[in-house]
Amino acid sequence: MRRPWSSKRARSTEQPIELRLPSCLGYEKVAMDTAAVIAERMGFGPDRVAGLRTAVSEAVTNAIEHGNQGVRNAEVHVVMAIQDDTLIICVRDQNYHQFDRSYGIQRPDLQRALRGEDVGWGMWLIRQFVDEVEFTGVPNGGNEVRMVLRA
Repeated sequence: MRRPWSSKRARSTEQPIELRLPSCLGYEKVAMDTAAVIAERMGFGPDRVAGLRTAVSEAVTNAIEHGNQGVRNAEVHVVMAIQDDTLIICVRDQNYHQFDRSYGIQRPDLQRALRGEDVGWGMWLIRQFVDEVEFTGVPNGGNEVRMVLRA
């Protein structure tokens, strides 16, 4: 049986999927599930899909909690695009607080985290589960996390 999106031509011409999510915890599941369905249809295995779910959840949760600081009328914008055998996911907040790009470079300290003193776990986890990640500021305001998963 032929899988959907099985030809490179079909994959590269698919329209991006865009989600505008309320800045409210729980909506990260919508982005996680959408990314998982796309990755499964592209032929990624269960371990890669599970890792992608974690990365997307962390990116959206960070956008809600840190970027938008829980402001309810703010949005988190998620764009998922397929280019050949590559899935690209961008998560953008509205920049109520710009993140520190130095977090996530080194493994966070578990003991400090248990005491509530350490941050950066989300960005570190994202780096573990995708092939490429880029954290940038957006010219008109906002933070963007660009994640790449290659077949």
